[in-house]
Amino acid sequence: MPKNYNMKEIILELLAGKELSKKELLEKIRKESIRSTSDKTLNESLMMLLKERKIYITNYDFSIYDGVKRIQSIKPEGIVFGLMKTDFVEIETLIKLLESDDVEVVRNASSKLKQNFRNKIDDLTSRDSFVVVEDLDTLFNKTIFYIYSQTEDQKRILINKFAWSLSNEEGAVNLFEDILNYMEAQS
Repeated sequence: MPKNYNMKEIILELLAGKELSKKELLEKIRKESIRSTSDKTLNESLMMLLKERKIYITNYDFSIYDGVKRIQSIKPEGIVFGLMKTDFVEIETLIKLLESDDVEVVRNASSKLKQNFRNKIDDLTSRDSFVVVEDLDTLFNKTIFYIYSQTEDQKRILINKFAWSLSNEEGAVNLFEDILNYMEAQS
């Protein structure tokens, strides 16, 4: 059994409700853990969680450079991680946040939704059931535009369907494929 076999669970708990840089994660784990935690162990756990699509990279924390004006290298300590939201209600909430007046809230919600969108595209292409014919950001933006250009009742229905399609619920991938085929037919 690895030295810190429950490291993944600790990381997921720390990321619940917030985003943290690798540096912040390591500091919190070392502070709260009885065992010493190596950078290597944290890296391994982070990479497993990324591969399993339970977390994703959300941003980069430039404050780790501590005032350096000319940055010439990328420090992994600045990579910021967040939990991948795949629950229907969480995704529906993210879609509704796109209507916020706060630009930063919209930017964060859009980023998280686009990551889920890309993951679903990966699922489809790995099944060889879908071939992407246009830029993923463009396809995502067209889908959101289409949803928000509908009447209120239709918009509510489409938000629910789109949220379900991006979730990890039963039948979500098939619904997602249907939505993409419809959007491509609209072009």
